[in-house]
Amino acid sequence: MGFNKISARKESTILRELTLILTREFSNQFLNSISIHEVRLTRDNEIAKIFYSFLAFDPSIDKESVAEELEIHHKQIRKILAGKLQMKFIPELNFVYDTSLDNANHIEEILKKVNTK
Repeated sequence: MGFNKISARKESTILRELTLILTREFSNQFLNSISIHEVRLTRDNEIAKIFYSFLAFDPSIDKESVAEELEIHHKQIRKILAGKLQMKFIPELNFVYDTSLDNANHIEEILKKVNTK
């Protein structure tokens, strides 16, 4: 039971700090458009799976370009995060595009089509 509370606290802290890092530390429009929804740590705290989406303020911002920017700046983000967290070991960051919003929009479109018939 104690592990779940500790793990949840670490996940929450990583989520908060990553959000601040992406919005304040970088002047990159791709990274500034990212919204982090959830962080999941593995049981051994070696990998943090970070679920994100983005809001495209500019037509040049798309899923591939955001993923590419995250890959380019991955090590720098982790280094900045290490300076902000008080953890013995900083997990490897694994950014995953969160498709839940896309799925919800698709379901809503289907329901609208069904209701209009």
